[in-house]
Amino acid sequence: MSSSYKRANTRYMVRLEAEVIRDDQPIAAWIVDLSLGGALVEASFDPPMPVGVRVDLSFALPGLEQPIRAKAEVRWVESDAIGIQFVTGFRAKETWALGRFFERLSPA
Repeated sequence: MSSSYKRANTRYMVRLEAEVIRDDQPIAAWIVDLSLGGALVEASFDPPMPVGVRVDLSFALPGLEQPIRAKAEVRWVESDAIGIQFVTGFRAKETWALGRFFERLSPA
């Protein structure tokens, strides 16, 4: 990445249990870096996730009764980690809960 590259959203280091769903197959995963625009997700992907594939991501946050479910696209792959970009926006309640959650964290 060039030194002039700047993310549109601040990233936060986290450790959240998650589920990645590809082709209706759930995969247990961990979100280790999260923003309103995307996430870094670690899991054992077998077969490996190809760049460009669409997945669903589900994870829980404090203050929300239901897990957040987001559609995302795999932007890069490295070993047992994928970088995903959310392709649909969050609902207002989810955006509020994410904002409150991020207030307690330091940017990555």
